Amino acid sequence: MIKTNSIDHVCLWVYSLTDSKTYYEKVFCFSCSYRDEHENTLIVESDDVHFFLCEYREKNDLINKQHISFNVDSLDKVVQSLISLGITDYKQGKVDCFSDKNYKWCEWSDPSGIRLECVELI
Repeated sequence: MIKTNSIDHVCLWVYSLTDSKTYYEKVFCFSCSYRDEHENTLIVESDDVHFFLCEYREKNDLINKQHISFNVDSLDKVVQSLISLGITDYKQGKVDCFSDKNYKWCEWSDPSGIRLECVELI
């Protein structure tokens, strides 16, 4: 059995690297740079997070089934930030079915339809 500690990184497929770069820099203040050896791949990172975005221009239902979840200290602050950025199409809820690490969540979609989620442990 393999015991995991946390997510190291994910690779998400998006319709437009240009739109996604602008969005992730604005919403999360992530640094986004194109990967030298793969022109259709964007490296997205901060001091605590890193992941990849790859471009796929054809409409595909698999894109909106993807999601990435970030741990946060305060969902209230996340909601305030979303509203200030003009993002009003979000949902909130709670997961309390685990024996440990239950959480409140807030979810919305990026320009490609990828679900973004922030969670606050309860």
